[in-house]
Amino acid sequence: MSEEGSHVPTGRRNVKLEDTNLDEIDMKILGILEVDARTPYSTLAEMVGLSRVSVKERVNELKRRGVIERFTIQIPAKHIGKPLPVFFDLKFQPDLLEAAALEISAHPDIVIVYQMSGINALHVHGFFKDIDEVSIFVNSFVSRIPGVQGIASEFLFKRYKADRMLLV
Repeated sequence: MSEEGSHVPTGRRNVKLEDTNLDEIDMKILGILEVDARTPYSTLAEMVGLSRVSVKERVNELKRRGVIERFTIQIPAKHIGKPLPVFFDLKFQPDLLEAAALEISAHPDIVIVYQMSGINALHVHGFFKDIDEVSIFVNSFVSRIPGVQGIASEFLFKRYKADRMLLV
């Protein structure tokens, strides 16, 4: 490997191997699974030049190490009647932040809850049917959570990129 690290193409980007504990074949497997997580072991084996058994062992090891967390599908929210993506920046009393985050995380319309660098800030993503559902979420749910200090919302107009992981 060179001083600058070997670059291995994965699904959509290049990752320096020196920055990971994955080898070139692991990276190829991840890149293929990023495009189609249902790719059979036999097809993976042909694509990376290993036996089906070796590929299965590598995938199992990647799962065991937590590199692959799960195999899943993504369904655009509009196909389940929730076409309106909304982003919230919520401020809470610091000692009540964690309880608020857990309560918000349990809401069925919320898909992401992050604690941000602000000592009392949560960044939240949700999908809603319409503006009325957003209003109910803000006025009847969030505003009643103990310790809420501020609520800001933004509506997504257009998505240009939505990769969720660097290696998937």
